[in-house]
Amino acid sequence: MSIAASLGALLVLGACSSAEHSGAHETVNAGQAGGVDLKLSDGQGGSGTGGGGSGLSAEGCDIKTDDEVCAAQAYEGEAIPLDIYIMFDQSGSMLNDVGGITRLDAVERAAGTFLRDPASAAIGVGVGYFGFQPIGQTTCSPDDYASPSVTVTLDHEAVLHSLAERQPIGETPTGAAIRGACGYAKALKKSHADHSVVVLLLTDGEPKAPMSCSTGSCCPTLADAVQATADCRNGQPGIKTYVLGVGPFLDNLQQIAQAGGTEHAYLIGDQDVEQKVLQALNSIRGDASIPCQLKIPEPTGSAELNYGLVNVAYQDSNCTLSTIYNVPSAASCDTATGGWYYDNPAAPSSVNLCGASCDRVAAPGGRLAFTVGCQTKTVVK
Repeated sequence: MSIAASLGALLVLGACSSAEHSGAHETVNAGQAGGVDLKLSDGQGGSGTGGGGSGLSAEGCDIKTDDEVCAAQAYEGEAIPLDIYIMFDQSGSMLNDVGGITRLDAVERAAGTFLRDPASAAIGVGVGYFGFQPIGQTTCSPDDYASPSVTVTLDHEAVLHSLAERQPIGETPTGAAIRGACGYAKALKKSHADHSVVVLLLTDGEPKAPMSCSTGSCCPTLADAVQATADCRNGQPGIKTYVLGVGPFLDNLQQIAQAGGTEHAYLIGDQDVEQKVLQALNSIRGDASIPCQLKIPEPTGSAELNYGLVNVAYQDSNCTLSTIYNVPSAASCDTATGGWYYDNPAAPSSVNLCGASCDRVAAPGGRLAFTVGCQTKTVVK
């Protein structure tokens, strides 16, 4: 089970292991090293169902922890499959030279490295296109961009084969393309409710179709693309849109990413395009795979959850286990310490990871778990 497959809802059901444990929080100094004070069996760990033993083991790693402090139950997050639907811009400017190759060639090479990376193996990927109509014949109908060339699949070679067949040709009807992609992504999410589905807009230009607009047939605008992305994010189900821009003068694409719920666009100039696109794809994979907000379900039956007895544990790909310490609020997060905090300490509904901790657990091969039954460890600065 890998962090690269998105971790979703983490069940945190359990009880204090002995009467001596209260809701008080244990404190540690910022930056203090230490393991997770749990006693876990070697059995099969809770997988988010709330049943079974209290141990966690997978992929050659058995969690071994300090058994002198207290005994707690650990519940690992269920692996939620991640699906990325790429809406790919094949407009004519993709032919621009970027160090002896075209932008399209550079993106294809980066995509090949990314999709053949073992860390991407469990991610479903599909692709659709816009900018494929001849210049002057661009349409702004979302229906023209609603059907994928390759449906979301684990056969990444099919996606790469499709990319290799593309030739840059047209203009950039971004808003219509986003609406078409969003329609497909929403249908996919509805049919696979247990999947995390996101759209990746990969483009080398702002929304424009000057030749087609001159005839009155299609006049794409940035405002329309922003609205299309916001509608996609705010609909039911809501779909996030990531934006990867290749080329100069693309700062306005930030507005599309922000409307899509992904905070910022990944903007690449025309230098070292292949390497920078690969870096951006890796970052998007990490961000899309790891929810920095983890929902706390309601306890079942008559059980009550003591929020003073909750910890968040992380095990990296080398089987090294560590605690992510609690901080009072988002304002208490910093780039060095990281941590986690409740969305509402008075009535928590989710655990939020600070940015530094979210970045750390995005590394492939790691595992996250809630543990219940030991007093919460907090950072004192």
